[in-house]
Amino acid sequence: MSQLLIPIIVPAIAGGLCLLIPRRVKAVREVLTLAGLAWAFVAALQLFGQWPLSFTRDWVMFGDMSVQFDLVLSHFSAFVLVFVGFFGLGVALYSMSWLSKEHDGRRYYAYLLWTIAASAGAVLSNNLLLLLIFWEALTAILFFFVNTGRKERDAADGAAKSFVMLGLSDAALFLAIAFIWVRFGTLSMDQLSIFVGDGATISIYVLMMIGAITKAGAMPFHTWVPALGKGAPTPVMALLPASIDKLLGIYLLARLSLDIFNIGPGMQLLLMIIGAVTILGAVLMALVQHDLKVLLSYHAVSQVGYMVLGIGTGVPIGIAGGLFHMLNNAIYKTCLFFGAGAIEKQTGTTEISKLGGLAKAMPLTFISMAIASLAISGVPPFNGFVSKWMVYSGLVELGSRGMSYYWIFLVAAFFGSALTMASFVKVLYSGFLGQRLSKFAQVREARWPMTVPMLVLAALCIVFGVWAKFPLDTFINPIVPGAAATAASGAIDVSVGFWNPSLATGLIILGILVGLGVFGIGKLSTRRVAHVFIGGRKPPDPIDSMHVTGTGFYNTIKETKGLRSVFANAEQRIFDVYEMGGRLGNVFVQSLRSVHNGVLSTYLAWAVIGLGAIIFALLSALLRQLAGGR
Repeated sequence: MSQLLIPIIVPAIAGGLCLLIPRRVKAVREVLTLAGLAWAFVAALQLFGQWPLSFTRDWVMFGDMSVQFDLVLSHFSAFVLVFVGFFGLGVALYSMSWLSKEHDGRRYYAYLLWTIAASAGAVLSNNLLLLLIFWEALTAILFFFVNTGRKERDAADGAAKSFVMLGLSDAALFLAIAFIWVRFGTLSMDQLSIFVGDGATISIYVLMMIGAITKAGAMPFHTWVPALGKGAPTPVMALLPASIDKLLGIYLLARLSLDIFNIGPGMQLLLMIIGAVTILGAVLMALVQHDLKVLLSYHAVSQVGYMVLGIGTGVPIGIAGGLFHMLNNAIYKTCLFFGAGAIEKQTGTTEISKLGGLAKAMPLTFISMAIASLAISGVPPFNGFVSKWMVYSGLVELGSRGMSYYWIFLVAAFFGSALTMASFVKVLYSGFLGQRLSKFAQVREARWPMTVPMLVLAALCIVFGVWAKFPLDTFINPIVPGAAATAASGAIDVSVGFWNPSLATGLIILGILVGLGVFGIGKLSTRRVAHVFIGGRKPPDPIDSMHVTGTGFYNTIKETKGLRSVFANAEQRIFDVYEMGGRLGNVFVQSLRSVHNGVLSTYLAWAVIGLGAIIFALLSALLRQLAGGR
């Protein structure tokens, strides 16, 4: 068996075996899942560095043309394959402690394994039709995977919405692939080099781009992500919208924009606009959310904007920054969802206003989420800062090349990071640093299968920030056209501009030590202790009635003049593409109902009008034929 088949076949078979194992034999099912995913991950690690490697078999014949089962290992696909296996293994370990008796473990682990198998197939596919089949399989698996959640109504609604939106984007992919086959006679990605210059090629690129950014969760095709956040199992959110969907969606967008198509300034500008709008629109919605999982879902959308924006710049440092951000986002976003799942598991809620004071009770979760929050906010020396800085540098380079309006995108990217930080200040304060409620007095840290993956991901946020040169040189720079040469000359480096990881990290550590010293000196002084009085009376003990959260302040944003109507319309789903389609469909149905009113004379009138139109068309064709004969 070819090595390329192992990451696909092993998880697929293990998933089928999980369905055969009785529900009560939980340990065997968990061991089988971990073993299957560990095997796939190790196989991916062994494949890394062996490119080019291929596996080809004739698959479907259409006359003289054949569609091949064609797998190809490139540097890009090998890199994504490694992290697909990595995140799958981490989610499997986390799920061992997260799953409760209310979940069907057989179906859950089967869907998890099949997700990794289909993702590996999509990444390795060199044939566009084969890619589409794996892509569709992921859409179907997601629908069933989400419905393993306990919040049945929310899960069902989110699953239905994601299935429709992803299914329609898959239909756009299918239509574009059919056009490519008819016009260019091949579906092999390594044989395609399409110049986007006329209406047909623009249409093909846009259709395929829609399929890619919908999977990644960019605006305006993003609303399925926060819909899933309301009821989907938290590990499912960590696996798909947070990590694998981002890896696959941006992988396809990069392949389209860098390899398959030769896009010009017009399409690059379109990508940059989508990126900027996604950054700002989603982060504003995240800022006013009170449910932690929904808030993280909107941030999962917002971060896609930096990836699309970086690819849209078309310059090596910007593209490399967008792809590096794809990886960084998967790391810290998965960590954040893991933290949300740990909070939900231990407290029974993810409503931010109902939390507080959990830092002492759950220190490992707090540390992990604090690091991931700083990383997603673009704070040095964490990984999110490096990739964002590279995207900023790509925009500045566009300005040096003559783009006078580059600063608009730069401001949008900066502003998005600032709002992200504001959003996570709310999360950290309200969840961990506020007053601890009496009902959480017995809350303890989550078990090790949940905390270990969080700590590993938090550590990667630090490692990929301080020593960013390693992931850039190993995974990113070899993918980007021209990046290897510019990296050698210093144009793509982790010390771009004023950023030097070693110096910055040292200064940050020094600042922390000085702060701790000042805090320690303050502790030595004697402080007067007095009883608390409210209105001349002692407050109740515990003081739950005085619980102050960080959510109330952000409600004022909804009332800000100029934003009030935007948030109101967003809450009513005015901007939701899914809801727009529903409204248009309802208008069409109502128009048909008005025509079919049950009155015989109306039906006869429509029949006469239709018959007249047919006769007119036939006579026109006959007259044109007679005129041509003369």
